[in-house]
Amino acid sequence: MYNTLVLVLAVAFTVAAQTRQTPPPPGPAPEIELGKYESFTLKNGLKVYVVENHKLPVVSMQLVLDRDPILEGDKAGYVQAAGQMMRTGTKSRSKDQFDEQVDFIGANLSFNSTGFQASSLKKHLPTLMELTTDALLNPNFTQEELDKIKKQMAAGLAQQKESPDAIANQTRSLLLYGKNHPYGELMTEETVENIKLQDIQNYYNNYFKPNVGYLAVVGDITPKEAKKLLSKSLKNWKKANINQKQYDLPQQPKQTQVVIVDRPSAVQTALSFTNPAALKPGAEDAIPAQLMNIILGGSGGARLFNNLREKNGYTYGAYSSISSDEILGRFNAYANVRNAVTDSAAMEFLTELSRIRNEKVTEEELNNAKAYITGSYGRGLENPGTVANYALNTAIYGLPADYYANYLKKVEAVTPADIQRVAQKYIRPDQMYIVAVGNASEIAEKLKRFDKDDNQITYYSPEGEKVDMAAKSAPADVTAEQVFTNYIQAVGGKANIEKLQDISINSTASIQGMQIQMEQKQKGADQLAVQLMMNNSPIQRVIINGDKGKMEAPMQGVNKEMTAEELKAQKMELDAFPMLRYNQAGVTAKVTGTEKVNGKDAYAVEVSVPGGQKSTHYFDKNSGLRVKQVTSVETPQGAITQTRTFSDYKEVNGVKFPYVVETVVGPQVMKFEVQNIEVNKGLNDETFKL
Repeated sequence: MYNTLVLVLAVAFTVAAQTRQTPPPPGPAPEIELGKYESFTLKNGLKVYVVENHKLPVVSMQLVLDRDPILEGDKAGYVQAAGQMMRTGTKSRSKDQFDEQVDFIGANLSFNSTGFQASSLKKHLPTLMELTTDALLNPNFTQEELDKIKKQMAAGLAQQKESPDAIANQTRSLLLYGKNHPYGELMTEETVENIKLQDIQNYYNNYFKPNVGYLAVVGDITPKEAKKLLSKSLKNWKKANINQKQYDLPQQPKQTQVVIVDRPSAVQTALSFTNPAALKPGAEDAIPAQLMNIILGGSGGARLFNNLREKNGYTYGAYSSISSDEILGRFNAYANVRNAVTDSAAMEFLTELSRIRNEKVTEEELNNAKAYITGSYGRGLENPGTVANYALNTAIYGLPADYYANYLKKVEAVTPADIQRVAQKYIRPDQMYIVAVGNASEIAEKLKRFDKDDNQITYYSPEGEKVDMAAKSAPADVTAEQVFTNYIQAVGGKANIEKLQDISINSTASIQGMQIQMEQKQKGADQLAVQLMMNNSPIQRVIINGDKGKMEAPMQGVNKEMTAEELKAQKMELDAFPMLRYNQAGVTAKVTGTEKVNGKDAYAVEVSVPGGQKSTHYFDKNSGLRVKQVTSVETPQGAITQTRTFSDYKEVNGVKFPYVVETVVGPQVMKFEVQNIEVNKGLNDETFKL
């Protein structure tokens, strides 16, 4: 019974420009005709809500299973996997056959762990219902499909590990709810690997039951037609008891605490301020709280945005949100800020959070917020699916029957005093977590004064483990030069590397089903070329020849000469063994600490190229091999982080090369696998002609 609200009302607006004229007073809340729906319950306990709309010959269905959240433990992720497995074939249809039949009637059908969504033309509804029922009642869970889903989940986790915003989100959840609560536990590569086929089957057997289900049917159909169709199609879906679960919530901080997740190469910080909010769906405070959030940080015209971006230029955008939940909601304010202004940005956040608590908002701010909600609410009612969602919400959360009919009247009744009251109740600057995902060496001292627990900052890893920063500190007896020397020795030694007159590496990767080919060529230290191709068509090319370089991206119309700074950085990036050339290139390096990479200790070495670009390289303490590299790059859209991991080292002519290089840039994950490496083949200088 603890699902998040099925329909979340939009809560963003743009503050109207001020004029010299006094705006007219707001009128009364408009009368709302919600539209009608009919409901009935099937013999198996499934509750059905039908909204007729005959404007188009289309019918849509949405099933919601109202179950308690599940603590997944060392198999975190199996619930998500079970939802995906529901759409991977049935006992009578393979996945390909099922997909083909859905596509043939032009339908949409998707499942998740708490239900499904389906739609088609009215004339195809019997076929769609037959397919949906087959997937719902006769799923065929196979190891082959589970392995595919686990692989996709692992790729998604690799992407999230490199996203400061994703790390901040999971850290906030961990802090607010704790690891032993379904909202706080973290899915990792290890927990995904632990998922077995029987876990999927057990979840389906235990939770896909009609008596906890709510089905909305919307479109060109009458309640009588819907009841006849559903009664026949779902007659074999049997009801069963569902176990209810209660979980203890952890104690919340008595004083504001600063939590840092260290990202050594980050040039900006994902900064957020969060505290629990005991706000239930449909509660008396829900509407004033949403209006309060609109004014504070609901959009690009709110107070936080105007302060941190427009006034101070600390960020591209600053926002806030407040969520209701039957267990425990949360308040959150957040922005990505430059490292240099992290403390200044934190101060402005706290100033705005305190101001909305201590001062009443203006009538103009409140009226603008009300106007936005009124407009978006009315537009939403144009969609018959909205009426169905309102019906589901009313049933699932036990709302008054007239809750949505009177919604705008409740909006209009909110006063500045109400806004201040809910701000004081749900925003707690003196009892919140300040979470910062960024370079601890640059931001920790800046943020220490905001921690009210004896200025003792708490550190976490991206995987949600507490970190002893003293243990991670740079060892006094290890230098960057020693780490590089060990690496060179580990891959074969300087003498063997210098025997490589030229190197050619061909690799492939798959991105969203498309094959990407990469060709890397190197001759000496000053001639380098890399080309990316898709279906044998070039999509990117970088060439360096001595003191000149060029970048090409034909699809984007890019063809530019490198600047001196870009040339230096690209030489170090493309060189197969750049550590041999660091001294003559003016590169500086220092050991910044130790980190866990794939569960093993590694030295973290910060490398600075002349011109300003920094990257952190990680070298396994035992093998000496480089296992990871993290680089932050400034772009017009802000800083982005590129992470490369190196594995599966194999020897070629006495020198070890990584045969698997996985690169994560934003949402893209590219796992390049080497197909072949050739050395000393006499590469022609024409290869590097600009």
